[in-house]
Amino acid sequence: MRQMLQARIVQLKAFKALVVASLISLVITPSAFGIVAPAAGSFAFDLYDVAVNDVLLGAPGFVGAVIIMVVSAVNLTRNWVLSIAGLLGGVILINADTITASMGMLV
Repeated sequence: MRQMLQARIVQLKAFKALVVASLISLVITPSAFGIVAPAAGSFAFDLYDVAVNDVLLGAPGFVGAVIIMVVSAVNLTRNWVLSIAGLLGGVILINADTITASMGMLV
């Protein structure tokens, strides 16, 4: 019984430290800025064009997201936590450009 109580106290201390670290990171972060797609001819436009427009938003990104979601749905009965994570990952992969632009980048 005493060991269980000590383990619970350690868990509560770890949780308290995690909450404090999260609050500190929110206070320290000065601002967030949305990411705007670079204009044609600007620095690293070709890299952005290939990585985001051709791969992520193109057929490879869509097929990868669908495969992730199908495999996750098939394995739902084996491990539902990983399956839900896979389904969320597939949805994030399909909507990656919107999520990137809306969430922004911490500077």
